[in-house]
Amino acid sequence: MNIPRLLTALLIGLGALISFSHPSDASEIDAGGMQIVHQSSETRVGEIFELHLQLPGVVTSGDQVTVTIHEPVRNEIQFLDSTVGQNLGGVLTSLNFDLAELNPNAWGLAKIAIPITDSGTTGARIARPGVYPVSIEMRTANQELVGKISTHLIRTGNVTSQKLRVAIVANLSTSISSSSDQSAVIANWAATLNSHLSVPVTLTFHAGSIKNEPSDISITRFTSQSYEIIRNSVIPINEAALIDAGLKSEVSSLLQMGSEGLAQFGELAPTTLWVGHGNADAAQLQVRWDRGIREVIVDPVSLSPIPEKSPRGPIELVTDSSTMRGLVVDDLAARQPHDTASSEAHRALSHLATIALNNQSNSLVTVALGREERGPEFADVFLAGITNLEWLDPVSVSSAINAPLLVENGRPLQFSVRTGMSSTGQDFTQYREATRYLRALRSMVRDEDAKDYDELSNQLLLSLSSDVSRLERRNLWESIVDLVRVQTSLVDIPPDESIQLTSQKASVPFSFQNRASVPLRVELRIISERVTVEDFDDGESTTIVLDPGVTTHRFRLRALGSGSFPISIELHSPNGGLMVGKAQAALRATTPTGVGLGLTIGAAVFLACWWFIDTRRRKSKRS
Repeated sequence: MNIPRLLTALLIGLGALISFSHPSDASEIDAGGMQIVHQSSETRVGEIFELHLQLPGVVTSGDQVTVTIHEPVRNEIQFLDSTVGQNLGGVLTSLNFDLAELNPNAWGLAKIAIPITDSGTTGARIARPGVYPVSIEMRTANQELVGKISTHLIRTGNVTSQKLRVAIVANLSTSISSSSDQSAVIANWAATLNSHLSVPVTLTFHAGSIKNEPSDISITRFTSQSYEIIRNSVIPINEAALIDAGLKSEVSSLLQMGSEGLAQFGELAPTTLWVGHGNADAAQLQVRWDRGIREVIVDPVSLSPIPEKSPRGPIELVTDSSTMRGLVVDDLAARQPHDTASSEAHRALSHLATIALNNQSNSLVTVALGREERGPEFADVFLAGITNLEWLDPVSVSSAINAPLLVENGRPLQFSVRTGMSSTGQDFTQYREATRYLRALRSMVRDEDAKDYDELSNQLLLSLSSDVSRLERRNLWESIVDLVRVQTSLVDIPPDESIQLTSQKASVPFSFQNRASVPLRVELRIISERVTVEDFDDGESTTIVLDPGVTTHRFRLRALGSGSFPISIELHSPNGGLMVGKAQAALRATTPTGVGLGLTIGAAVFLACWWFIDTRRRKSKRS
């Protein structure tokens, strides 16, 4: 046996096996710096298919761009393959363009225009409607490949027997970073959406950090009746976690504030509708079921198990204790590294066109804008394509989710919702402490002096946002407690002293000092087992107002016994949530009380009688 020849054959076979087992690696070619900046959303016979290319930074004379149009995709699987340059199908036409012919500008932008015909030799002959893969290559004068990208040409002209329904949700909050101006972001979205008023879009965002002057509200208003805004809390929150922590009233306040804030931007969606995006799980759905939510839109990751393909129509979403109607967002074709907003939007449109042409089962696709890179620029191209593409029927989410349910084996199609931890594990003890302190201080000040405290209370409520870090929360909560302690320390109560009563009842002065700049209300309590205060309704406490400076109040004390005994003087916030200060005083009662006086008189009478009887007895003995 020839051993060297055998080893050579084995190595060749192994190499062939490796190359065969990894076809995608061989077909994946870098874009080489090329990008599609703009292209025709759809094209008809007699029109021009335009491509606006961003070429690499360095180009030389003799470089060429080749545009190859392939046969239309037959199904959705082939379309998805074609987005990464695979399974492109046969070549219909291939056109070469010299850089001198394209004449790119100083920034490397070049325009390619291809006439579309159904016969003849000029341009590209595309006889029937469909979605056609287009590959674009750039080569040097020596035919060395610089880069390769792919896109699709949508050839329209015939209306399908049944249009594909498309429901669109837009999460405007994902485009907002901590350093960005939310008002400007929302205004940008409004300008984009208001350019496509015929396409229904359901919007989700939080109004908490949008600061609009009355004159600016019109700029950010979503004017179309086709737009509906999902009711949300004023800030992003983990609703289930807060309710689990016993903060249901705070959640209600945040939801009310959110609805009031969002109403200024446009029409609110029905109270029964919620869009969960990637945050929906069984716990989140349950707390919303408890407050009346019955229809939800979720991402595929919210389902358990995650389906290979999103259900295209209304389904039932099932948790342990509830069943809701739902729509599941379709991710459509994935974003490519070389994508611009325009090329990614066109790929999504091409995907929808493919579904429309190859699926006549009355499907409904739910698309999400605002996710990842799908901001206003993406939305502008996508919504324009939705308007132009005759195979698509944009519908509102409210109508789509109430369409007939998808059915499997004669029963509504059901999907289980993933189980999620509703609690973040955070301890809200410091929040409750800060709330107690701030409410106590608020009860001490007049309404006209409460502006700063009300703003601080609002900050405390907004600190429950899921966008606020734990460190920021803790610092705010601690600073509120410290501030209240400082404010309440400005009230001084009487120092320890001795109070002298020379009668059973006496009017006694008590002086207090308020070193704050505004009047403060406090509840005064004088506590002793042997003294009552006749001016107090309950005998122990009353509310007094302390103006800035020293204030003296007189109260009638009634001693229940003679002698010396302690009394406790306490100042509390009017709501009873906080003790402002405490002092001890010694009270000395030197005048007998009613019981003591009775005993004294009785003793005197007894002594007088005894003296009278004893005197008469002595006189009778002498006689």
